[in-house]
Amino acid sequence: MREEALVYWVGTSEEEIHFIDSILSAYDGVACVRREFKLEDGQALYKVYVTAGMEREFLDVMGRLRTRADIRSVTRGEDDAALPSE
Repeated sequence: MREEALVYWVGTSEEEIHFIDSILSAYDGVACVRREFKLEDGQALYKVYVTAGMEREFLDVMGRLRTRADIRSVTRGEDDAALPSE
C-alpha cells in the first residue's frame, strides 16, 4: 500500500524558498518544495510535500536551516485550501 506524502507549510519569503528548495533537493527523496503559497496575516506560507517515513529527517534539516535562512514557521498541515493554525 502506498503511503501519502505529508504536507508542511513553511513561512518564509520568496527569495528564501528558493534557497530552502536547493538545500532540500540535495537530500534525495526527503521533500518536494512547491511554489504554491497562501497568505496568512500578510505572510507567505509555502507548501512542502514530505515523503512518508522521512518526517524526522525533514524536521532536522529545517532546524539546521533556521540558523541560515529566514524561516518564520514550519507547520504540519493539510493539502487543501485551509491554512494550518499556528
